[in-house]
Amino acid sequence: MILYHTKVHSLFRAVIAALFSTPARRIGFAIVFSVLIHAFVLWLPYIHLSHGKVRFPPLTVRLEILPKHEAIPEPVAQPDLQPELVAQAIKPGGKSSGKTATNIPVKMKKMEKSAATHQFPKNVQLTFDVYKGAGIFRIGEIRQQLDIHKDKYTLRSSKQANGLSSLLNTDRITQISQGKIGDQGLQPEIFKVEKITSGGKQNLKVTFDWATQKLRFLQGGETILPADAQDGLSFMYQLSQISMQQEIIPLSISDGANLEKYEIEIGRAEDIDSPMGKLRALHLRKIHSQDEAYFEIWLGLEYRLLPVKFRQIDGAGQVIEEFVISDMRASDE
Repeated sequence: MILYHTKVHSLFRAVIAALFSTPARRIGFAIVFSVLIHAFVLWLPYIHLSHGKVRFPPLTVRLEILPKHEAIPEPVAQPDLQPELVAQAIKPGGKSSGKTATNIPVKMKKMEKSAATHQFPKNVQLTFDVYKGAGIFRIGEIRQQLDIHKDKYTLRSSKQANGLSSLLNTDRITQISQGKIGDQGLQPEIFKVEKITSGGKQNLKVTFDWATQKLRFLQGGETILPADAQDGLSFMYQLSQISMQQEIIPLSISDGANLEKYEIEIGRAEDIDSPMGKLRALHLRKIHSQDEAYFEIWLGLEYRLLPVKFRQIDGAGQVIEEFVISDMRASDE
């Protein structure tokens, strides 16, 4: 028995010596080992870590369920008879790109009109899982927090990669929207964006000067400030404050570098799947031309019309990224 173990031990040492006998073999072994470790981490079950800072209770706003909305039958599409729909991208200085959105391929199914708007909780934390494509591969997380004090609000959003994707993607995006809140909802005053990518750091800032009706950009230039103007973060929450009596919502949105005028089409109520379970949500979509990029957003019908899902779609109709709600916490105090 001792002789047997001695032979096995000698054979094992000989194999190890052969594997590491040359620099090329040592490098090859290190690469294979690294790939195995990363594959193991990738397929580990996702562990949801607790939030830092403020710990709110689970969201308790399911009390405000909207009146029942029945779908209106979808009309037969008649592309030749559709009116031209224009979306003008306004650059700093007030110049228009003159983009025209025509030939909408499919009309959305509609829901009955509703004038209901919903009061924001005083503090809201929403967490979204970020997917590459349509829920295919989870690449990160977005955390958003809305805090309201008297007639002021602060809305923060932080996007960060995690898991294996964090080793391959160092991108981080932080957005902050600050302003007033009143009977008409959110009125942003400052919108800041910080992007950290492999190419470096980028800072954007735009100031909403409502007194002079000017929108001023950090990189220089200004343009006229429309009455319906929102920023790239606040508009997702402002939608709950807009009457749904019309089929189209006109909205001017700034991403910190430009101001673009959108027309957002109101669709119908749908059931969506999420880590929180099945949710009833109102589907909205940016009106777009056939080969133009656009976005879709779903608002929680049982959660005061807070955003619960968002998609960015390219001109070929492929989903670039999808954000799906995974956790809601709020306080009305």
